[in-house]
Amino acid sequence: MNRKKAFIGILSVIMIMMMVATGCKPKHAAEPTPVQPKETTVVTPTETSLPQSETITNPSVPSPATPTGTQTDKVSLASADKDKGEDEQTPKPNAQTKLKIEIKSPYTQAKPTLLGLTLKTSAAEITEKFGKPKEQFVMEDDTDPITVYDYTDFLVGFDKQKQLHFVDVRSADVNPGLNGLKLGDPVEEVTKALGKPSSNTSFVLTYKATGAVLKLDIDPKSQKVNSIKLFAE
Repeated sequence: MNRKKAFIGILSVIMIMMMVATGCKPKHAAEPTPVQPKETTVVTPTETSLPQSETITNPSVPSPATPTGTQTDKVSLASADKDKGEDEQTPKPNAQTKLKIEIKSPYTQAKPTLLGLTLKTSAAEITEKFGKPKEQFVMEDDTDPITVYDYTDFLVGFDKQKQLHFVDVRSADVNPGLNGLKLGDPVEEVTKALGKPSSNTSFVLTYKATGAVLKLDIDPKSQKVNSIKLFAE
């Protein structure tokens, strides 16, 4: 009996020694695995993932109106529309056609004419020959008001009987029917074409004829003819 207890005691000592030798330690709870902090990516404005067509707007700040084109384009279009409108709505004025004057009866002292027109010709004959005048007005006179037809290159006046009372040449572009003499010619050409005048001053040369007076005004500086008129006496 004593041997059995001794054996058990020795066995217990041996087991304790083995436990000490093997370094047996009590189990502990497993240490938690450290959590790695998540990497935070800072997105800069240049790295924005928004589509290019999207724009972040601040509702407190009104967005400026987006022009549909450049200022030059607008001006060009406006100019084109304007020119187009003017071309469609406003016809361009044409140069006035010069009247073709045929001198069938040149001036003579016995039969005085100017532009081939004889005094006392009716207004109807004049409009039939030259058409409607550019302008028409009346020179008021207590005794005999004169109605004037303006054909730009010349004027014709009619008395109250509607008969031709005067002819006034206004342009060197027309042939007055004075043997080649025209408005703007030098004064020495007057006597070559018409002969010696009835009266001669530094400013006016006058030719009296049957029932009419031909009057030529002279520019004293240039010594050129600046006015040709035929009047009824």
